[in-house]
Amino acid sequence: MKHGIITALDIGSSYVRSIIARLDENREISVLGIGEAPTLGMEQGTVTDIEALSKTIRASLEEAETLAKVSADNIFVNITGTHIKTQLGDGRISISGLSPNEPGEIDTEHVQQVIEDAKNSVKIQKGFEHSRILHAMPQSYVIDGQANIKNPISMNAFHLTAQVYTILAEITPIRNLAKCIELAGYEFDSENIVLNHVALSHSALSRDEKRLGCILIDIGGGTCDIALYNRGSLEKIAVIPMAGHNITEDLAIGLKTTIDSAELLKCNYGLALTDGIDPNLEVEVEGISGRPATKRSQQLISHVVSRRVEEILNLCYNKLVGLYTPELVTAGVVLCGGSSLLKRIDEAALQTFNLHVKLAKPSLEGMSGSVSRLDDPAFCTAVGILHYASSLEREYTSTSLTKKAGAWGNKIKNFIKKIYRDFVPE
Repeated sequence: MKHGIITALDIGSSYVRSIIARLDENREISVLGIGEAPTLGMEQGTVTDIEALSKTIRASLEEAETLAKVSADNIFVNITGTHIKTQLGDGRISISGLSPNEPGEIDTEHVQQVIEDAKNSVKIQKGFEHSRILHAMPQSYVIDGQANIKNPISMNAFHLTAQVYTILAEITPIRNLAKCIELAGYEFDSENIVLNHVALSHSALSRDEKRLGCILIDIGGGTCDIALYNRGSLEKIAVIPMAGHNITEDLAIGLKTTIDSAELLKCNYGLALTDGIDPNLEVEVEGISGRPATKRSQQLISHVVSRRVEEILNLCYNKLVGLYTPELVTAGVVLCGGSSLLKRIDEAALQTFNLHVKLAKPSLEGMSGSVSRLDDPAFCTAVGILHYASSLEREYTSTSLTKKAGAWGNKIKNFIKKIYRDFVPE
């Protein structure tokens, strides 16, 4: 890693956003440069044109590099899509003591071993042959029959068991995503892929929100990503291939206008609820390919918008039916993503979920430099990727360790970093 540089790359269906930052000597994040480019070659979390997407990635990173005056390095990128799968895995290991009749003390290596055993139990299951585990998050541990152990390190036991929530992505989308970054002219380690939901939890949710329970909904352009948190743990994720672009297309078709014009109408005049709108307010709507403009009421525009918003929110609700009760999601619903800027969408979500709704902005805590541009729901994922990446580096990659211990230091560093990858989504 060049001089502590880390790069967050958020590849969305609407925009590719990038942040180049440096971890300073106090291990704080100093933002150096930010880039943004309209996405081509990605739809609903799937690469549809490698060459087009690689050019978009290059444009975004080059803008960030120009501002940062350094090259993008140590790139971390998000992934989402309907190919994402989850599965609970069970791991079990024995803990050796000083004698056969004495329990052994559990250390970090034992924890990693039981997580690996759980991951292996998932890998051998039918249907996951062409998938890779991105995250493995322990839900709970059992030591010699004692359940609900949150942190078994330093405890004594004969056996350690873990129930682990694994998140998998298909290998083909991973390879295509990596290829786009490499074709853009950058080195990339495919281990640096983070699930969109996990990245968002680092920027859009507080520790209390995760502990008390909440529903995180990222309404982007191509997909709607949902995460259910309870007692500090990620319990359920889902991806809905419907989001802001669908609203825009509905407007373009219904109003017979261009996609660009429909997007502007959605952002400037569209409301997620139609009550209280002045029925006499009319807006000029651009015609397609030189056709004459027409006048349309804001009520009509918002009617089209609200119908699709209602459908999207109902799909989100139905994905979680039976998985929670109101008392398990005390913090309610947290909305983020570019489409969360739609007027009155928080009120629409309140009607759907009957829970308190918060519109999230990315957490800029511990960050300095050019951060004002990041104070926007659309940058939640990019900032989340940055927090995720910096946590890995801040906590467990010490250059002094590597210098002092050489190859053995690298082994220790990589081992501990691997453990933290599994724990960091919590």
